[in-house]
Amino acid sequence: MLLDAKLDKLLHDLSTQWNIAERRIKKAEFVQGGEVVGSAIFELRYAGRKVIDAHTLVLTKDWRNDPKVYEDVCRYLADAIEDCVKAKHDAIDAIVDFITNWFEELEARVGLKKLVELFPEYIGTTAKIASIQDKIAKSRENRIASRDGVYDEIEDSDYQHLLAVFDKMRLSEQRIDLISGEIESKERRDYWLLLIPAIAAVVLVCFEIYKLATHH
Repeated sequence: MLLDAKLDKLLHDLSTQWNIAERRIKKAEFVQGGEVVGSAIFELRYAGRKVIDAHTLVLTKDWRNDPKVYEDVCRYLADAIEDCVKAKHDAIDAIVDFITNWFEELEARVGLKKLVELFPEYIGTTAKIASIQDKIAKSRENRIASRDGVYDEIEDSDYQHLLAVFDKMRLSEQRIDLISGEIESKERRDYWLLLIPAIAAVVLVCFEIYKLATHH
C-alpha cells in the first residue's frame, strides 16, 4: 500500500485513464497527419495540475489526520481522472470528425459512384460513421459515466473498421487524385464539346440575320 486503500485506488484509476487518453491522442495525431488534438492536450494539462496540487498537499500537510486535507487530496485526484476521461473523449471526437470531413472532401472531388467502384466498403463505412455519431450524440447527457462506456465501445468495436478503411483510402490518395484529375479533364472536355456547337449555332444565326439585314 502506497498511501491508503482509497488514495491508492484513485492513483491506479488515474494512471489507467491517463494511459488510455495518451494512446487515443497519439492515434488521433497519426490520423490527422501529426496535427495536435488541442482540446485533449488541454484536458491532460488540467489533470496534471490537479495531480501536482494533490501531491503538494500530501507532502506539506498532515493528510492522515486532517479530514479536510484528505478530502481535498481525494477531490484533486478524482478531478484529474475526470479530466483524463474528457481527454479520451476529445481524442475520439477528433478522429471521427477528421475522417468524416476527409471523406466528404474526397467524395466531392471524385464523386460517390467512382469511390464505390474503387472502395466497395465505402457506403458501409459512411453508415458506420453515422452510427458512431449517433452514439456520441445520445451519450451527451452524461459527460463522464455512461458516456465513457459509449466511447470505450466505439474504440473497441466501431472505429477500428473506420480507421482501416481510412488508412486504405489514404494510401491510395495519389491514385484517387489522378482519377479526380481525369474526371475534371473529361468534364471540361464535355463542356467545350457542348459549348462549341452552341456558339457555332449562335454565330450562324447572327450571320443569317446580318445577311438579311444587308439585303434589305
